[in-house]
Amino acid sequence: MTPTVGTALLALAFAASLSATAILARAYLVDDDAYLDYVSKLTTAAAVLLLSALLQLTYQFVVTDYTNAYVWENTASYLPLLYRVTGVYAANEGSVLLWAVIVAIVALVAGAVRGIPDRHAKLVHALTLGLVAYFTGMLLLQSPFASIRTEFPQAPPGFVPTTGQGLNPLLVDPYMAIHPPVMFTAYALLAMPFAIGAAHFVSLFRGNGGVFPTWHGSVTRWLRLSWLFLTAAVALGGLWSYTVLGWGGIWAWDPVETAILIPWLFLTATLHAVTAYEPTGRYRILAPAMTASVFALAVYTTSVVRSGVFRSVHSFADGGIGAAFIVLMAVTAGLGVVAPLAYWLLETEDDDEDSTTDGWLRQSNLLHLAVLGFGLLTFVSLWGLTFPLLRDAVTGLEVSVESRYYNLWSYPLVLGILLLLGFYMDYDHERSRRSVVGLGVFAAATLVGAAVAPTETWQLASPRPGDALVYRVVGSASLLSVLPPVAYAIMGTVKRASGRIRAATTRDAKLKETGITFVHVGAALLVLSLPFMYAFAGQASVMATGVGTGSVDRSQQAIPGTEYSIRILGHSRTEFPTDPAAESYALSTEQVIARGPALNGSVQTVHGTVTDVRNGPRATVVQLDDSRVWIGLPDEETNASLATGQHLVARGQLMWDFVPSADAVVLAGPQTVGPASDPPESVAPTRVVAEGVSLAVYDGDRLVTSGIAGQRRYPKQGGMQIRDVLIDRGLLVDTYVIAGVSDGTASITVKRIPFVTLMRLSILSLLVGMALVALFDPRHGVTTGTGIHSTRDTNPEVAD
Repeated sequence: MTPTVGTALLALAFAASLSATAILARAYLVDDDAYLDYVSKLTTAAAVLLLSALLQLTYQFVVTDYTNAYVWENTASYLPLLYRVTGVYAANEGSVLLWAVIVAIVALVAGAVRGIPDRHAKLVHALTLGLVAYFTGMLLLQSPFASIRTEFPQAPPGFVPTTGQGLNPLLVDPYMAIHPPVMFTAYALLAMPFAIGAAHFVSLFRGNGGVFPTWHGSVTRWLRLSWLFLTAAVALGGLWSYTVLGWGGIWAWDPVETAILIPWLFLTATLHAVTAYEPTGRYRILAPAMTASVFALAVYTTSVVRSGVFRSVHSFADGGIGAAFIVLMAVTAGLGVVAPLAYWLLETEDDDEDSTTDGWLRQSNLLHLAVLGFGLLTFVSLWGLTFPLLRDAVTGLEVSVESRYYNLWSYPLVLGILLLLGFYMDYDHERSRRSVVGLGVFAAATLVGAAVAPTETWQLASPRPGDALVYRVVGSASLLSVLPPVAYAIMGTVKRASGRIRAATTRDAKLKETGITFVHVGAALLVLSLPFMYAFAGQASVMATGVGTGSVDRSQQAIPGTEYSIRILGHSRTEFPTDPAAESYALSTEQVIARGPALNGSVQTVHGTVTDVRNGPRATVVQLDDSRVWIGLPDEETNASLATGQHLVARGQLMWDFVPSADAVVLAGPQTVGPASDPPESVAPTRVVAEGVSLAVYDGDRLVTSGIAGQRRYPKQGGMQIRDVLIDRGLLVDTYVIAGVSDGTASITVKRIPFVTLMRLSILSLLVGMALVALFDPRHGVTTGTGIHSTRDTNPEVAD
């Protein structure tokens, strides 16, 4: 198959999705169902064609088809199959294709499940398929199927590289093989809520009434599924950072991390708003507005991190966002943010039913505060991500926002949300005084906890000269302040859940309540684990010399300042691929002849058996395989060792029709020719050099862990290095070992990282909880049908 197949698939998918969009848009505008029967077929065709294009690209990665420039840039033959597939979404083009495929499938499923029953549905599906068409159009402009010849027009006709550039080393990890598809699935699932929210305001402006009441159930399901996948994506990214980057933690407010956290926070706020939505009352404008804008936010944050402004340790696709992404960002922001804002400004009617009830203290208002709290948290991260972009645009100066900014501004907001959660769960309208007293007690305990810092380690941050007042106040707060809100939130959640689960009469209702409990308890435990994980992580280092020479001290050495000691057991240095066959990286004489003049002037590695050696006054030429392919050698000393029957491998510039008696001559040098069984270092395709020390870590006399810690270096990718850390995952504390090995010396750092197990359990609780809610909610669960509810069900078994 050739790259033109993929381009043809994209072109057909673009035509199908654009046609379906046009038919739906026409049907909506003129209220005419002509041609509408074609929509389902065109939607199916677009999804199938895009999926075929993705499979075609994946196949090219699997077989390392270097006629495709994108494949050549993002993989290499030495990579295992899993990471050749990972290369598909290693850069912008593959990521957009993956995004487009999943959005097309979402559109297909939505159309199949719900159909196009009315005029509003036409608009919703037109917007969804419009996104598919737009993504596909982007791929036609910047195609993942562009050929080497297209990308490098100066290359000889028919030229095909023999080796790929390789995958970004940071992506060579199982977590990163999973993380991008999970993240783009989450983003794609937001396409339907975006379309419904945007269609709602378009219809309102046109005087056709809103679509949100009839699509409320669908919105809830899509948002919950997206939250589930996005939470998994954030967790996978954090765990990847923990095992690959040597951070000794899961979070460092890296711009890419922050970019995925922003839509997660806003999606959390949106879910709370949508849960409380009522067509003529609460959130009748805000819920559809947030629903529409969360997708726009995902597009914005994705665009920002690809702008090239940030120096992120894992920005894998930094080739610039291009005009297409800017237009997409503008369109989604216009429909998702500007339109709702304009409608709200023009709206004069105020029919909030809550305004007729007595008193401010009620659960609906507590929910308002929760939405506001998550909105403020979103803004803190959004501003931290956006400020460097604005500063760069205005002044041309690159700046970075420290983790200190995010931590100190977010901490009080998080504590406030936890107190609010506890109060919401504990609130009893009939005994509101008792509930208020409970809130007061835990709030007071929080303030007392903030003032009690046994040591400086307990403080959130050390003060700096010139710190703003808020930094000095919040930074001096003790981590003890997190305990009362966490306890309050968990107690309130469990108390509420016990009563509601007992009262529920159906299995689905019980499972939904169980899921809600898991989500909120998991969130509280996650907040508890993170600050203590960083504040009480301890580390110490020790040096070991003589590594690799056999003179290293193998006795047990104490690590100063800790209870730990280490013993060096050995040294390892491995190169990959190990002893590769010449056929895997060098062209045979038959392949050289077959490719012909396309190789003229390129640097190639060839192999073959010597069948003739001719010595001249200034050079020697060597015939391979009795063919018209020769190796030209200027060095007499090297030439003297050549003899017929040898299996040689040589690297040099290949000249076609260079001399009359040969088709091709490879101009090699003394350092680039040698036996295929032991090729010279400059010829052997060493892609990875893994070096480390085998060691044992003791806590007192107890062996904690043993294994290899070190680093992997990628010589053909700028010498880029990643860590191979050694982790003993304990119940209470992880022992985390980092080693840097160079020039016979190993610098070894041993860290104690607490609360990691609690963090893992909290993430598991979040995922299990949301899965239960998404699947079994009696009103809007995936397994409970797609019935349309125009009003909020107040049955306690089904209410959120």
